[in-house]
Amino acid sequence: MAQTRKKKKKGHVAVPFLLTLLLGIVGIGGVAMYVYNHLDINKENVVEWNSTVKKPTAADNMTILFVLDEESDPCPVTFLMARLLPADKRVVFFSFPTNMLAVVDGKQDTLEGFYRDGGVQRVEAAIENEAKIHVDRYAVLNSEGFQKICNIFGGVYFLVPSGIKGFEDSNTPQYLGPNQMEKLVTYPFFDLGEIDRSAKTADMITEMVNVSDSDRERLLASMDSNFKALVNLMDTDITSVDYNDHKSALKYMWTYGKTIGTFRIVTGNLGEEGDVFLLSDSFYRSVKDFFEEAPEVVTIDEGEQ
Repeated sequence: MAQTRKKKKKGHVAVPFLLTLLLGIVGIGGVAMYVYNHLDINKENVVEWNSTVKKPTAADNMTILFVLDEESDPCPVTFLMARLLPADKRVVFFSFPTNMLAVVDGKQDTLEGFYRDGGVQRVEAAIENEAKIHVDRYAVLNSEGFQKICNIFGGVYFLVPSGIKGFEDSNTPQYLGPNQMEKLVTYPFFDLGEIDRSAKTADMITEMVNVSDSDRERLLASMDSNFKALVNLMDTDITSVDYNDHKSALKYMWTYGKTIGTFRIVTGNLGEEGDVFLLSDSFYRSVKDFFEEAPEVVTIDEGEQ
């Protein structure tokens, strides 16, 4: 008599296995939700943490004019502009020569002349008129304030031109602490004059803000205390409201940016007698991408067409 073989079942074992797996996932999820809802978890902190990593927008961009004024001869005043672009994780520096000519209210003068006669607000107006760049905020620093900023970021390795007293004669970059950084920025006898000094200022400050990963963590941890310390060491229209409004954007920039600092040389020519600087007509065209916001992209649903 022929034996009848039982056919092997195919595919049916997987069904109870999958059901068991799904029920297990649902059960674990239910337990997790119960723990989250009933244990003492600070949900406010979770929401706050999520908000701190929100990507900045163009509204967070800002232009700040820094003025270093030691109020002593022969140290010249220094005009350094910083364009903050947090969404792009970038800060662009421009240093304007003190002998740059501009016109304000029908009067022609140098930036230093406007500063001595009318303060930093007149310099803001002069730069806006001549360079077509709107200045949002200003900060006037003395020696203590400048060195405080240098201490916050740390020193730099920088190639110093030979022949400057107080520095090594070397063809390789040398370490500069806050005092030496200030001395170089305010050195009045560069071979090419103010054009040279302003370019080296922007270059050195750019090197300063491009910090290492460990220094970046330190800066992020001490942002609040550093702001409170600095705001008391300078004449500025930057308020605590400004800081709180932009703090999240700045944290984003420092957290996710790597080499955030860059600089652009302010281009132009010397006057006939070599004592004044004439800004190039093409200067703004060469930097406008840093200041003109990209147009908002508007999408139209098919039903609205």
